[in-house]
Amino acid sequence: MKSCCRTRPIDCTAVPRRFETMSTYDTQYRSAAALLRVAAIMLAAARSMRAAAKRLDAWLERRRVAAAAFHDFGTMSERELLDIGITRVDVHRVAWGASDGKRELNHES
Repeated sequence: MKSCCRTRPIDCTAVPRRFETMSTYDTQYRSAAALLRVAAIMLAAARSMRAAAKRLDAWLERRRVAAAAFHDFGTMSERELLDIGITRVDVHRVAWGASDGKRELNHES
């Protein structure tokens, strides 16, 4: 028998599958599975960008409020600042929303 006509036995060893914690879809079409992965990655990236945009928006709002408060405190005299319980040194900290730190605790026995 010629060597070209001989058939080799088919290797039927099973390859163990990896089990992942995330849900995946098993499909016979590799391109569909690849597109599904790309879509999942794009969705995760979009969610991350949305969260980052929300954080940036919140920070910009806090900055706007702080700038307005800083301007208001800047127009006050030392006497007016002392009337509300802060000094010129505390203006920047209080404008960003920190407490004045001079509250006394009421301890009742």
